[in-house]
Amino acid sequence: MEQATNPGVSSCKRSATPRRCRIPRLRSPGIAIQVVGAASLGLTSILSGGCQARQNTNNLAHPTIEFTTVPLAGAGDPEKLSTIKGRVIGAQPEQKIVLYAKGENAWWVQPFANQPFTSLRPNSHWSNFTHPGTQYAALLVGSDFQPPLTSNELPTAGVVTFAVTRGAPVFWQRWWFPLACVIAGVFAIFGFHYLRLRQTTRKLSIRFEERLGERMRVAQELHDTFLQGVLSASMQLHVAVDQMPADSPAQPALNHVLKLMGQVVEEGRNTLRGLRSSVGSAHDLEHSFSRVPQGLSIQQEIGFRVLVEGPALPVRSAIRNDIYSIGREALVNAFRHSRASNVEVELEYAPNQLRVLVRDNGCGIDPEVLHSGRDGHWGLSGMRERAERIGARLKVSTSVASGTEVELSVPSRLAFESDASNRASNWITRIYTRDRTRSNQRV
Repeated sequence: MEQATNPGVSSCKRSATPRRCRIPRLRSPGIAIQVVGAASLGLTSILSGGCQARQNTNNLAHPTIEFTTVPLAGAGDPEKLSTIKGRVIGAQPEQKIVLYAKGENAWWVQPFANQPFTSLRPNSHWSNFTHPGTQYAALLVGSDFQPPLTSNELPTAGVVTFAVTRGAPVFWQRWWFPLACVIAGVFAIFGFHYLRLRQTTRKLSIRFEERLGERMRVAQELHDTFLQGVLSASMQLHVAVDQMPADSPAQPALNHVLKLMGQVVEEGRNTLRGLRSSVGSAHDLEHSFSRVPQGLSIQQEIGFRVLVEGPALPVRSAIRNDIYSIGREALVNAFRHSRASNVEVELEYAPNQLRVLVRDNGCGIDPEVLHSGRDGHWGLSGMRERAERIGARLKVSTSVASGTEVELSVPSRLAFESDASNRASNWITRIYTRDRTRSNQRV
């Protein structure tokens, strides 16, 4: 007997094998249409719900205004226009910007009374012109807003949102302007000092060159006139003394005159040697001081040496001879008047100065002679005058027990040639001095 089956219901057959279920095919097209329609309706509801949620979110978001370009602060100049820019976040398409600039007391609509609105671009940015003001305001309003031309307070009725900013300060009101003024003043002072120093150095160089030429002229004149005349007179007197009888009573007096004339000639030669001496390079200072005892014809044995501290730097030609003359005069005094057994000259080439030190272990200098000089001699006073003329410092220390020290200090800016190579030499001198100090500390 056959069992009736419903075509819309699935049926299962009992068998020994595992039971399988068969899903019947929908034979009515109306059922499928109903299923698709229900699915479409649900999807549409979901999408419309999401769009409505986003719209509600946008409506709840409050628009904001930002300034991107702010003009300088100012007021009372109706002829001047400046650019002001900004953007709006969350504005509606029909909304616009109304600009105000604050004068001394009231707000004025910008840029003109008949053009109070500024349109928003598609990218939400806006730009327009404005007259100078101490403060600037941007109001987001609708298209039916009627802005007042001027007001003591910003309007609020019909305004969606607004933003106010101060005008940008002028450059002399910015924080960096006082600092820039101070820096510029410092550079101006140093520049003026540098120019004055160069002018002074140039004038000194010209003056020293003139003095050097004058010294050479005087030395030549003395050699050709005075010294040659004394030598000629001495030679004639020698001939006269040789022709006199040996028992003549005038012969001892004439021999004494010849001896004095010999001393005058020797001193004249030494003076001319000092006037004509020319130091051509940095190393000539050391060599020139080394030759001083030979020119003085010292009879007794006196220990003498020249010490050099630091690499020798090129000395300005304008003051070389003055430095040498001061040192030579100190050596002449030490060899002739100190009765010393040891004389030293120390040359120190330091980064900040050139120092010449002449020391001896003699009997020292009388305080009165040190203060006012010896009658008829101008050695100490001449040394002081030379040092003052070249901008140097001269110091004389003396005592009976320790002897005499004559120290001449010349600033480096006056003593050495001021070029790039000398700056490199100064660095070498610093390194040399530092290494020497370290080695002495190790010892």
